[in-house]
Amino acid sequence: KTGACTLRRPRLSPHGRALATAAAHAEHRGATRSTMAVFALATVAAVSQRDILSNLTASYDASMRPGQALEGSCAAEAAPDRVNVETDVSVIHTINQVSKSYRLDGYLIASWSDPRLVFDASCQRLHFGAMKGLGIWAPQLNFPHARSLTVGGGSGKMAADGESVYIHPDGKVDWIRAMHVEMYCGGFSFGKLPYDIQYCDFSIASLGSSPQDLELYWLVSNEMLQMKVDADPFTSGEWAAHPVSRQSNQSIPILGIPPALRNPFGATSAVTMCFSLTRSSYTSSTLTILVAVLLVLASWSGFFISPAAAPARIALAFLCFLMVLNNLYAVYRSLPQLQSDDRVWLSDFLIGTMVFNFVALLEYAAVNAGMRLKANLDKQDKPDKPASKFASSVQRRLADCARLDEVMRVFFPLAYFLYMGIMYAVLPLYPHNEGCIGI
Repeated sequence: KTGACTLRRPRLSPHGRALATAAAHAEHRGATRSTMAVFALATVAAVSQRDILSNLTASYDASMRPGQALEGSCAAEAAPDRVNVETDVSVIHTINQVSKSYRLDGYLIASWSDPRLVFDASCQRLHFGAMKGLGIWAPQLNFPHARSLTVGGGSGKMAADGESVYIHPDGKVDWIRAMHVEMYCGGFSFGKLPYDIQYCDFSIASLGSSPQDLELYWLVSNEMLQMKVDADPFTSGEWAAHPVSRQSNQSIPILGIPPALRNPFGATSAVTMCFSLTRSSYTSSTLTILVAVLLVLASWSGFFISPAAAPARIALAFLCFLMVLNNLYAVYRSLPQLQSDDRVWLSDFLIGTMVFNFVALLEYAAVNAGMRLKANLDKQDKPDKPASKFASSVQRRLADCARLDEVMRVFFPLAYFLYMGIMYAVLPLYPHNEGCIGI
């Protein structure tokens, strides 16, 4: 009609309708094929890591380190390979003074370059769940001071911790493994207990390689490690760990292995770290000292109790003596077997305190003897016999012991606090380690 527009769907002929239906079916089949192609590509991507590794290791000799492979032989003049290692410690715990050991949990990280594993950079990196079965060279790392060690996949709890291996396009390999290790620390020195600082060595080595074959270096710099510790200090109960120094590519002798099984150089490369263990809480030891001082004051209070109250005086002095003795035994039980010339400040302090408590017990015995002697002298001194032959001057002097409480009330606390001052003055003279004793 004039002045109006009307849109109408054009009518298709039977032949046109057949062509449209065929185009719709073709479009549907194309979408289905595209979806199948996506799934196929995903499947290819899922297995491509193993395919890439298989191509890389087709002519790979895992018994040869990367430096030897570059030389084309196992020549001794091949350049040493560098392996960067690091320990990401999660927690330090179970610090045992008796066995001189500590436990730590965390991750052991090793990183090195292997030119034989360079591949197309279109793939970001290869990731595998374990080193075993990959067929590539890996450094054999261990802990020379370890008493027990569990690293990587393993069984039981470690099976859940597992490990990871990353192979980068440039041939760099990162090997990360969970670790649980108990280390021996020969640097424990208890001379200044409880104001002591312990120093321990921690080292990682590769006993199967000489320094001419393998060089170990720390992955993280000392400055970065210090920043990490400052942000998140390592604490374990009453102890706080602080790194003191770290050294890389240290040549250490191989001990505990028969000479026939050692490498020709008799040494291996290692990374070492010295760290200190500081008592972050003096709770137990300070409580021991405080209790000792209070027990001496309790013994001192006995001098104000009438000597006639024998049961109270004897029980107080004897119990104070036994309690200090029990604390002394507790200190010895918390320490390893000591040599006859090993001096421990806390044990010497408690021994002196125990002597003061024992003196209070002996003092009452002297007071009681003086009281009985004075009573006998009073009976013998009659008005008609002012100077009995039994009342010698020595007996009268001994009878004066009955007034010994008056003297001890003043001199006993003064003597003990003088003793405390002397003990704290000689504290720096007790043996202690100024740093790590070395490997």
